[in-house]
Amino acid sequence: MSKKIREDHLHKGSNVSPYEALVAGSISGAVARAVTAPLDTIKIRLQLGPEGYKQRKPAFTIVKNLIRNEGVVALWKGNVPAEILYILYGGVQFTSYSVLNKWLSKHGNLNAHTHALIVGGGAGVASTLVTYPFDLLRTRLVANSERNLLSMTGTIKNIIKQDGLVGIFTGVRPAMLSVTSTTALMFWSYELARDFANDYKHIPFIEGFCGFLAGATAKGITFPLDTLRKRCQMYPVSHGKDQLASSFTIFKNIIIQEGVFGLYKGFGVSILKTAPTSAISLFMYEYTLTALKKTNSNLVI
Repeated sequence: MSKKIREDHLHKGSNVSPYEALVAGSISGAVARAVTAPLDTIKIRLQLGPEGYKQRKPAFTIVKNLIRNEGVVALWKGNVPAEILYILYGGVQFTSYSVLNKWLSKHGNLNAHTHALIVGGGAGVASTLVTYPFDLLRTRLVANSERNLLSMTGTIKNIIKQDGLVGIFTGVRPAMLSVTSTTALMFWSYELARDFANDYKHIPFIEGFCGFLAGATAKGITFPLDTLRKRCQMYPVSHGKDQLASSFTIFKNIIIQEGVFGLYKGFGVSILKTAPTSAISLFMYEYTLTALKKTNSNLVI
């Protein structure tokens, strides 16, 4: 009996239409967020802690205090904008990847792994530009330590009132660097892992396993940029609306006040969150595309 081999829809030159990528990417983002939301909340709280690395609170203490002081529902603070963020991000990321993949395959002569790195970086730029306001909003809502939840519309109004319309893009520069590099490395790592797993394509969830490795690799390399992004997003709140600081100044202050390891607060939780998120996202994307293509072929017949 022959083994059914599943296609790698992210490979160089793969034939995926923008519509298929948009649908599959949006579904993958929604599912990934729904599963990993509490871990994201814990990670952000750890990253925003002002104490030094050695004095930092362990993740368990953060969770215990959060539930005791704010209730269990606090683990899902900021989930509405985050869910929108993940759906939009997944849709835009995979759609732009599909378009850039086809274009660069025709006009470039790169090996498959370098191709994935460049296309992934382009997808990261596109998805960050489209979804960044929701990323900022999620961070502000999660950072709220009061038992009463902040409203999404109220938070948006406060941001615009204090910082103007450009306020919804506070911290976008480090975010662009962080997300773009992470996305590029994730797709590069995924294609590398898929090549190594070439003889095991028939194994269930092999896409998820490769995605897990890709997510862990990418986040492990770029995590300090993610911490910097969160600090930049919260700087106007923690230091007053009239206080402005460059990304470099905030980076320097973290090093001086908290040490180098201050950039790695929440790293363990982040890996626990990012690796499964990437696994679920890439797995759902691949399987949704397979289902869409099968449905389309049946309709044609």
